[in-house]
Parts: sequence; C-alpha cells; structure tokens
Amino acid sequence: MIYRHFTRRLLLSASCLAAPVAPVLAQDVTALDDILISGAMFPVEAKSYGRAYSVVTAEQIEARGVTDLAQALSGLPGVAVASSGPGYTQIRLRGGESNHVLVLIDGVEANSSGTGDYLLTGFGLADVARIEVLRGPQSTLYGANAMSGVISIVTRGAEAEGQSGGARTEIGGQGSAATSVWATTRGARGGLAVSLETRATDGEDASRSPGGDTEYNDTTTLSLKGDVALTETLKAGASLRRVWQDFGYDETSWVGVASPDDYVIDSDSSSRLNQTFGALWVEGEVLGGRMVNRLTLSAMDQDRTNSVGGFYSDDDAATQRAAKVTGSVALDTADLDSAAHKLNFSLEAERETYRSSWAPGGTFARNTRAAGLEYQGKLANGLDLQAGLRRDFNDVFEDGTSWNLSAAYLVPGQDLKLRASLGRAIVNPTMFEQFGFAPGFYTGNPNLKPEESLSREIGADLGFAGGRGTLGVTLFRDDVDNLIQGAGATSVNVAGTSRRQGVELALGYALTPGVDLGLDYTYTEAKAADGTPLTRRPRHEIGVHATAQTFGGRGSVSADLRHVAGSHDAEWWTGSWTPAVTELPAFTTVSLAARYQLTDQLELTGRVVNLFDADYSESWGYYGQERTAYLGLGVKW
Repeated sequence: MIYRHFTRRLLLSASCLAAPVAPVLAQDVTALDDILISGAMFPVEAKSYGRAYSVVTAEQIEARGVTDLAQALSGLPGVAVASSGPGYTQIRLRGGESNHVLVLIDGVEANSSGTGDYLLTGFGLADVARIEVLRGPQSTLYGANAMSGVISIVTRGAEAEGQSGGARTEIGGQGSAATSVWATTRGARGGLAVSLETRATDGEDASRSPGGDTEYNDTTTLSLKGDVALTETLKAGASLRRVWQDFGYDETSWVGVASPDDYVIDSDSSSRLNQTFGALWVEGEVLGGRMVNRLTLSAMDQDRTNSVGGFYSDDDAATQRAAKVTGSVALDTADLDSAAHKLNFSLEAERETYRSSWAPGGTFARNTRAAGLEYQGKLANGLDLQAGLRRDFNDVFEDGTSWNLSAAYLVPGQDLKLRASLGRAIVNPTMFEQFGFAPGFYTGNPNLKPEESLSREIGADLGFAGGRGTLGVTLFRDDVDNLIQGAGATSVNVAGTSRRQGVELALGYALTPGVDLGLDYTYTEAKAADGTPLTRRPRHEIGVHATAQTFGGRGSVSADLRHVAGSHDAEWWTGSWTPAVTELPAFTTVSLAARYQLTDQLELTGRVVNLFDADYSESWGYYGQERTAYLGLGVKW
C-alpha cells in the first residue's frame, strides 16, 4: 500500500517455555511422537487433534540445508511466503492477511503491535528444535492475530543429562558468512541451553540498477533457556533472547512507472533493529497430580532506527508486558496424565505500547484482558473432541468473543483419521492502523473494529503401504467480516464478506529405506468482498521434497522444488492512488543440499539455492534470490 515503507516495523515479544521439549510429527501425519505442544492450552496428542497441521523438525531442517525461517516454511500446505527486500518477508496462511498469522517463540507471541504481523527476515534456525504450523482459527487459545493459524517455533533446550554442544560455520556467494555455537547442560534438578548465531551477507541490488549498491543483512542472535525443579511438584524456568540486526534496502518510486522493473530505486537506506525479550515461568502440580497450573510473566522491548545516506530518517519503538495463568484439571481420574476428559482454563493480561517519530501524540498504549475455557475429551468409540470459548476485553475498541469446535475419529481397524472443525476468530486493529501517521500519506483511524471470521474445515489423514506412505487432505473455507484495508490516506473496515477457500494436500512416501519423497500442494481462492483477488496469495503452490541417504549412511542429498502460480499483487505508483491488481508470472525454483559425515563429530555441508537461477517475483517490483552456493563445516560433541 502507499504507506508501506512507513509500516515496516519489526518487533518480537517475550518468549517462554511452553512445555518440556518433546518430539512430535514430522509432517502432517508422519508420527515421530504423539504430542503437539501448541495445539491446546496444554500439549495435546496429535492423533486426537481435529485440525490440519505440519511439523518441521531440526533433522529435516539440517537435511534440507535451509538456514532461515522463510526457507523452512516455503512450500508447506496452506503457507505462502512473500519477500520484498531483505527486511520485509511476510507469511500468510490459507489466504489470510499476514497479521492473521500468530507466530509463537517458545509459546509466547512474537507479532508486532505496530504492524500486527511478524516479519521473518533475520530469524536463523541454528537453535530451532521444531516448527509447528497449525492451520485454521486458533483465537480461542491465543486471542487476536491467530485467525488463519499459528506458527509455533520451539527452540533447543537441555534435554539429555550431561553436557553437549556444537558449532557450525558457512561461507557462500553474495559475501555470505555464518557462524553458530551452542551448548547445553542438564543435571539432576535442572538444565541450561545457550546459543549464539551470527549471519552476514552483502546481498543483491534490489533495484538492479547499473552501479547500484547491494542490500546487506547482518544479524546476531543470543539466546538462553533454562529450567529447574524446585520441588518434586514445582518447577520454574526462564528464557532470554537478544537480537541485533542491521540491513540495507532500496526505496520505491514516488511517481508513475511503466513496469515493475522501474519500481525499486537504488538508495543508501538502512535500518538498525534491536530486540530484547524474555520470560519467567513457574509450573506446579496440585490436588495430588489431578491439576497443573502455570504462571508466565513475559516482556519485550524493540526499537528500530532508519537512516538514508547515513543520516537519521525516523524511528519507532514498541513494548509488550504480559501475564498469563493457565491450568488443566482431570475430570474423570485423579491423575491428569491418564484422564480422558480434561478442562483447561486461561486468564491473561497484556499491555502494548507503540511510538513512532512520525506520529504526533507521544506513546500510544492499549490493554487487553482475556479469559478462556477449553474441554478435551476422549470418548470410548474412538471419537476425540476439543471445544473452547474465549472472551477478550479491550480498552480502546470493542470486545471480542471467539470459539472453536473440533473432532477427530480414528476408524477402527484402519490407519485412517477423519477430522472436522468449526470456529470463530478475531484480529484486532494494529496500532499503526489505529494511531499511525505518515506526513501527507496516512492518518490512523481510532474507530476501527476487530476483524471477525467464521472458519470450517474437513479432512482425512491416511496411512498406506504398510506405514511407508501418508496422505493428508483438507478442504477449508473462511468468511471474514470487518476486514481492515487501506482506503486513501487511512484504514477502514470494509463492508461485506471476504472469502478464502481451498484444498490442502500432503503426501509422504518412503520409496526405499534410504529415500524419502514428499509432495505438498495448496489450492487457494482468496477474494475481497467485491470479488477482487487478494494480493500475495498464490492460487496454486506445489512443494516437492526428496532426501536420499548416501555414502553408506554417512551422508545425504536433498532436493526441494517450489512452484507458484496464480499469485496477484498491487502495482504501486502506476499513476493512481488505487493501484491495479494484476497476476504475477508463475515460477519454479529448485534447491539442492548435501551432507557428509567426515567423522562421528565432524560434518561437511553444501547447498545451492535457486539452482537454475530462475528470475522470479513473490512481490510486484521485487525479485527473488539469484543462484547462490554455500559450503559449511559443523561439529557436535
């Protein structure tokens, strides 16, 4: 939109441990274990979960050779990733807006109160143990911003007793260099994990101008995570994450342009982003193990300073403070672990602030209080139910109610699960939409209402070929009212209903004991109330993955193919305040990765991104990464 450059605001919220680290599903229905950390107020068995999801494990991340969050998520069912420069990569689920996806880092929100979304740029994977993608409305569990789904990132913890650690370094094209080191220790009463990662690249010239400078991106991340058993029934923990990021970007044309090649203009613009977030939690059993309660206190501070030609341009800052109490009680037994029927509850309080040098009026703040209930039940006939209700109380706009119903049925004697869900979700206006200001271009609208959606899905997960194959199919539809969109120099709630519907397919097959194949496909039809296609939501997206064990099991080779077609975007600055929405060219990219175990502790890695050097665009006027090769060396102890 016209004020896009004024809304490029990143912030991360505090992170906390959602639960002890445990492995879960590798893909939609390929079981490594049977727990989904983020699927309920407390962890839920995957076989009992009534909605579609995907999980990417650390092992898959290493085998595929991906090093950042956007790469790890690209091509998954229902997921659309779109980048427009080194500092602005958005993600969308099931045709929703980018601020309809809630990102959790170790169980705590990471979305910006300024823009409402989470920009993936700069999030490395060196300390990531697992990524869960829960598709469909999750507002009953997590409140606003979870309308189209949740991306839950679980970082490495100290799992096994004793000490362990590792380090990795990589160099590659575009002047890229990365180094990471991590260590864990666990004793009889507790554990601690620490990780440090640095990534730097000279990047490419987004403007493709003769003699133009490249858009660099340098990120350093330090994280700590620990827990301690205070008594046999009481444990506590803390987490801290510090991120420093500097990146350059080009500006965009302020006059009409004839083609997307003329939209991005070479500029010596840069941003410095500082993020600090952390949390404290305590969890205890009561009633002889029949009930578990958890208290989490979290905090986040973020500031960003923008410069042009080395001179200060503008800045913004945001904070978040939150307190959350959750509990789970067994309804039918004296032991929560063996209970077939559970009642969960949550009480939350959150305060957000936002300040921008452009906006008059100083620092803006808003408070939210929320209460929620959730029932989880396992019936004797193989039917599992999950039902939730939540009420959000907001001090600067109207309150919101969300609810969810889902069911999963394991067909007797068959490796088949049938599932269905129905739910209502909400998304609050962003603080920029409410209070933002850009001189001559944008003024916030304090009278905005929350967006609301009614979502439904039906699907099935099938195992075949004696457990060698899995197939998941899901049909979904979301109807969104009060959609917030830019209108001239402000934002408004659009009249009518915006609809998103489609099909998701996930297929996995072990061709041989050493060769695994996967195919993910998503068809999405996303339109505004007037029938206009919604932007950056591909109609067709295909991800094909293959991994083969090589060198007698000491190595592996992986290939990833991504095909995108039917994606639309707005042609900004074509001489009109109302840009035309046109279809972007379809594209296909292929990436390769290889690993070889030199010794039991030492590993050699190599990868090539965009092997055939495809020229492609995920956003109008911006082009994807050119062919780039990398070589790395890792050690574990």
